[in-house]
Amino acid sequence: MTIKTALFALLATTIPSVGLAHGFAQRYDLPVPLALYLGGAAAAVALSFVVIAFFLRHEHGANGYWRANLLRSLPLRLLAHPVLTGLLRLLTVLVLLLVVIAGLFGNTNPFENFAPTTVWVIWWVGLAYVSGLAGDLWALINPWNTVYRSLEWLARKLRPAKPTCLGIRYPKCMGDWPAVIIFLGFVWAELVWLSSDSPRSLAWAVCAYSVTTWAGMLLFGRHVWLRHGEAFTLVFGFLARFAPTEYRSKNTSPCIACTESSSANTHYSRTNCLECFENAAAENRQFNIRPWAVGLLPEHPIRRSQMVLVLIMLSSVTFDGLLATPLWASVAEWMLYSDALRPAILLLQGPTGNAIAAISTIALVVFLGGFQVLYALFSVLMRRATPAAFRSRASLADMARWFVLSLVPIALAYHLAHYLSFLMIVGQYMIPLISDPLGLGWDIFGTSLYVVNLAVVNARFIWITTVIAIVTGHIVAVYLSHAMALRIFQDRRAALLSQVPMLFLMVGYTMLSLWIMAQPVVETG
Repeated sequence: MTIKTALFALLATTIPSVGLAHGFAQRYDLPVPLALYLGGAAAAVALSFVVIAFFLRHEHGANGYWRANLLRSLPLRLLAHPVLTGLLRLLTVLVLLLVVIAGLFGNTNPFENFAPTTVWVIWWVGLAYVSGLAGDLWALINPWNTVYRSLEWLARKLRPAKPTCLGIRYPKCMGDWPAVIIFLGFVWAELVWLSSDSPRSLAWAVCAYSVTTWAGMLLFGRHVWLRHGEAFTLVFGFLARFAPTEYRSKNTSPCIACTESSSANTHYSRTNCLECFENAAAENRQFNIRPWAVGLLPEHPIRRSQMVLVLIMLSSVTFDGLLATPLWASVAEWMLYSDALRPAILLLQGPTGNAIAAISTIALVVFLGGFQVLYALFSVLMRRATPAAFRSRASLADMARWFVLSLVPIALAYHLAHYLSFLMIVGQYMIPLISDPLGLGWDIFGTSLYVVNLAVVNARFIWITTVIAIVTGHIVAVYLSHAMALRIFQDRRAALLSQVPMLFLMVGYTMLSLWIMAQPVVETG
C-alpha cells in the first residue's frame, strides 16, 4: 500500500466523524433558498451601516457612559460577601482538582469521565457565554489565581518580610505574547489534537498548564502573569468587555500601586483591573451595571499582541466551523495528494499523531495566519479611505489596534451560534457525572442513571438562533467601529469614509459565517 493510499484511507474514515460532531440526524429544510438568507443578512448589515451613520453624530469619551453600582443593594452586597466569594473560589479549586484526579484515575471513556465534559463544555463553551453576556466571572473564580493568592497570604503570615515572588522584571518587549502562544496551543489541542477527549491526556495537559501558570506568577508576580501570560484571563476578559457589568474602584488611589501604573489613567479608575480592585478598600469597590459593549471602545489602542489574540479568537472558531463542511473534505483531499505538501505532512504526522492531524495543523496555521493578513489589508484600506487631512490622528498600526475590538461581538456571536447545540446536548452529561465523576459506578446524588435527551434542540432552532446571533453580532460590530472612528477623527465625514472598507469586511464575513453554519444544519439542495 502506497503512502497516498494509506493516508487517503485514514482521511476517509476520519472526516465524516468531524462533520457528524456538529450535525443532526434530520436537517432543517429552509422555506426559501439559502442564498436569500445570505443576501438578506448581508443587506441587514449594510442597512445598519447607513442607519448608524445617519443617527450617530458624536461619540462620548471612554468614561462618558452611565453606570450604576449594584453593591448599593443589600442583597447583592450579601452575595459579594467575602465568605460567599471565598466558598465559590474554593469550589472551583476543588473542580480543578477533581478534573485532574478523574482524568488520571477514572474511567477512560470520555463520556463517563468528569474531565472532558468539564473542560470542553462547561468551562470553555459555557464560561465564554457567561463572560460575554454577564461579566468577567473568570476573574473571580480562576482556580490558579486562587491557589497562588492563598499561598501568598500564607507566606506573608509566616514570613512577612519576604517577597511572595522572585520579583524578576517582566520584559516590556514580551507584551502578551506568552498568552498568545499558550492560546495557540489551546486552539490546536481543541481542533487538532487526537487525544483531546482522552481523560488521562487532558489531565496531564491541565497539570502542565498549572505548573506553567504558577511558575510565571512565581517569576514575575501574580498580577503581572495574569495580565500577560494567563491566556484565559485575557480571552475571557476580552469577551467580558461586551458584557453589561464591570468592576472598578471608586477612586484612582489603588491604580497608583498597580503594576500597570505607567499606563493607568490619572483621571479615571481602571475598569476590570483585578489588581486595582483587590487593592481598593471594600467600601471603595464598585460592581456596576453599564450599557452593552462600551468596554469595546478603549481609551487607548490595545497592544499588538492583544490584537493578534483577538483575531485568533475569531478565526479559530471560524476554522472549527469549516471542519464540518464539504469544502474542508475537498481541501483535505487536495492537501493529501499535493506533492508540494507531502514532505511537511510526513514531517508533522509523527509529532501530531497521524496524517490527518498533520493536514489539519497545516491548514490551521495557514488559516489563522491568513486571517491576520486579511485584517492588516483592511486596515490599510481603512487608512487609505480616510481623508488625508485626518490621517495624522492615527497611524496605520494604531488604526489596526483601535478597531480590532469591534470584532469581539462577532467572535461572541459565532461562539454562541457554533457551540449552542454542543452545550445543550453534551452538557447534559454533567448530570450523571456529578454523581459518578470517575465513572466507577457511583451514584452520589442519585443522578447517575440520567439519560441524555438528544431532542432538546433541533436543527430549525439552531439555524434561527444562528441567523439572529450572527447578524446581530455584525450589526453591533458596525456600530462600534463607527463610534470608534468618530472618537478618533472627530469628524462625521472622515469617520464615515474610513469605515467603508470595514463595511465590506463585515458584509462578506456575515455571508461566510452563515454559509459555514448552514452546512451541517440545513438542507441546501
